[in-house]
Amino acid sequence: MGILTFILVKLVHNKRDTLTDTLLFALITLYACLVQSTRIWKPGQPSDWYNEAYWGLFEQAGATPFFSYVFGFKEPVWNFINYIGFYLTSGDYAIFIKGIAIITIFFSCYSLFLFWKKTNTDPLTLVASLALIAFFSEYISNLNNITRQSFALSIVVYALTIKITKQKTLWFLLLSACFIHTFSFVYLILFLIKPLHRKLDGANLKRFLYAIGGLAIVFMLLPFIGKMVSGISFLAYGFQRLEKNTSGALDDTVFNMGPLYITAAVLIAICSYMIWTTRKKVFNFYTNVLLVLMAVCVMLASTSEGLVSRLYISRMYLLPFVLPYVMRDKKYIHSLFTWTIVLFFGIRFLIGFDELRGGGFFPPLQSLFGYSIFDFIF
Repeated sequence: MGILTFILVKLVHNKRDTLTDTLLFALITLYACLVQSTRIWKPGQPSDWYNEAYWGLFEQAGATPFFSYVFGFKEPVWNFINYIGFYLTSGDYAIFIKGIAIITIFFSCYSLFLFWKKTNTDPLTLVASLALIAFFSEYISNLNNITRQSFALSIVVYALTIKITKQKTLWFLLLSACFIHTFSFVYLILFLIKPLHRKLDGANLKRFLYAIGGLAIVFMLLPFIGKMVSGISFLAYGFQRLEKNTSGALDDTVFNMGPLYITAAVLIAICSYMIWTTRKKVFNFYTNVLLVLMAVCVMLASTSEGLVSRLYISRMYLLPFVLPYVMRDKKYIHSLFTWTIVLFFGIRFLIGFDELRGGGFFPPLQSLFGYSIFDFIF
């Protein structure tokens, strides 16, 4: 309630101030991390986190030699993190996986804060951006089921944000993310497409179309690439997953094809508007990538639902860099729009919290409201 009060006071006085803006970011991020610390991890939930890729893999660290463990399974960087985590937590999986979830939240929120500082927009925009992480029900509910992908994408987003805001390329982090979850290779490919870093105006439209065509060719060549790396187990697994065309989504509890076309159409329209009206360079990459991903989702929806489900879910990491900045030059309309984002996602989160993924992943919201910071921590 203290955090909510602080947000309201800050939003009424919607002026930039380094100290209070940083405190605002820190409190919202702290809240989101503390909520994650209460997440309940136990078998029998509608989730696959306790299978061999998560809990089963973690437990093998105590009985497997280091090199066999790290390089004998898929995603070697994820294996390395599990191996170190096993000994740091004395084999307590709940502590380890909660830590991963908290780090994921922090990387995502810190990236938004760095990006927001670069855009020089008002604090209300920052709150709206953070709300699309802290109060986005689908993001919170899916975090337990696609933990590796979420963790990897949070690292990717941080590395991309550093590139956008400070012009530094953190290759180590980008490549590490690819070997935490192979889906990150998709974002690495997008990062390497130079036209996506520029404003897609008339002069760059041809390059953009070439980039889209090149991306489509890459997806078509996934089976061939998979065969080329078939001798390297962790790479072969990843490309097999990327190329897999299924008749249904990977997990119906995570992904529903129904809203895809409507959501994609709305986001394509929003991105097109941003591209048409925004001249500031900082907005180019994330807006362009979101437009590309939504277009690819529509094109492949009827043939490659397995791949599309991953692409579509990953939009949640791009939305906070685009949606709150729509019409930012129209002061009153932008303020109304960002207030709507905060209220809509905040109220929706509170109403649906106890039923996230069918319930059972968090303590009841009523009990969380009564927690002090010490209850959360200890």
